[in-house]
Amino acid sequence: MVLIMNLTYLQTFLTVAEEGSFTKAAEVLDVSKGLVSRHIQRLESSLNSKLFHRSTRSISLTESGRDLLTRAQQIQLLATEAEMRVRDMAQEISGELRITAPLEFGRSLCQSVIPTYCQQNPMVEVICDFGPGKKRIELGEFDIAIRAFDSLPDDVVAKELGYMRNVVVAAPDYLAAIDAVTIDNIEQQRFILNSQNERWNHLQLVRGDEVVFKQVLGHMRANTYTAILSLAQQGMGLASVPYMHAQSMIERGELVEVLPQWSVKSHKLSLIYAQRRITPAKLVKFNQAVIDWLRANPSYLI
Repeated sequence: MVLIMNLTYLQTFLTVAEEGSFTKAAEVLDVSKGLVSRHIQRLESSLNSKLFHRSTRSISLTESGRDLLTRAQQIQLLATEAEMRVRDMAQEISGELRITAPLEFGRSLCQSVIPTYCQQNPMVEVICDFGPGKKRIELGEFDIAIRAFDSLPDDVVAKELGYMRNVVVAAPDYLAAIDAVTIDNIEQQRFILNSQNERWNHLQLVRGDEVVFKQVLGHMRANTYTAILSLAQQGMGLASVPYMHAQSMIERGELVEVLPQWSVKSHKLSLIYAQRRITPAKLVKFNQAVIDWLRANPSYLI
């Protein structure tokens, strides 16, 4: 014989257990106390097990009742999730989507991801905040962050995208005026350094399975890649910059990729968002749009 539990009775049981009272459960469910009692009696009868210890002043769960409470709470969560998923599929994706990312990466998102996302989801209002400050994702200040966190805050989810692929670049006239740059003499070259994070001036150069570490020096620093690229373009020295930011300047011949067989493995990049039992579809779609863009441009990451 197959036992099919009455879900209405199970909901009544869950409410009684959580409220600790038949009377309060009846008020919450907006039914009579007698109906609540009948539901519990029929549930106990179908399970052949007593669920509550009853006295004139209080009730408490039996061992069987405590076990059923755990199962009932799991069923309720599954039912809620199923309902939200169906509603999400049936309704238009709308509301605000608040995004934070580093300044230059944010510019790349504005060029390559956000316009198409907005066209495909016209009911979503995209709010961008690009800059170095780390926003409190776990507190709901922003829906999603694209960051390189050394350690993650509590109650967030991180989907690792990969390591930023930097390249070493310089202006053609600058390279023409110096001896050829090699992996062995790169430490003697004049670099435009990154003042935002000193670690980024310690280059981890990779070529296949080969890895070489080099600390570079220079007499000029800047805290944005836009500034670093501008200085490099004017012949102020070599620079290590993300390929995604230098690509157009390299293609136009304004910069030359130095040691093109080598890549610089930079910081790890992750999509970060608050833990939720159900991730909103607008957030899922944006995450996938970022992932698809990076997959279509494999030279951006290592």
